[in-house]
Amino acid sequence: MGSITLAIEVKAPPKKVFDILSSTQGQQSFWTADCDVQPDHARFGFEEAPVDLDVSVHLEPDSLVRMTVLTGFPHWDGSTWEWALSPHGDGDSCTTVIFRHYDFGEGYSEANLGGTAQTWAMTLHHLAQFVETGVPNPYFGVTPR
Repeated sequence: MGSITLAIEVKAPPKKVFDILSSTQGQQSFWTADCDVQPDHARFGFEEAPVDLDVSVHLEPDSLVRMTVLTGFPHWDGSTWEWALSPHGDGDSCTTVIFRHYDFGEGYSEANLGGTAQTWAMTLHHLAQFVETGVPNPYFGVTPR
């Protein structure tokens, strides 16, 4: 079973990045406009997808946002993605975000894993843009109102 690990540095302190990753408005601003994020549960919808992702949420303030798929895309049930946050440099103005997605189900092909990695990489790029500009630009969907 494959796993994905990506990293990016964003120009904001870990608390600001955590607040974005752990809230509906934050997730709508960089990932998908169709979502609802609560402290222990979240739902993510995608216009082109036949099903939503229903996930449990684990939060460690200012350092970790972890989501485990309860139901959703084929081979994603039981998989987990997480954003681990740590100060970069002085910690007051920059955060290193380590993104991981792991525990895909058996049969998730290398091509699917590669495509998923590419999508997550683009999503991280949108996160960094939103953090730096404050302008919502979700990777999936229209900008939230």
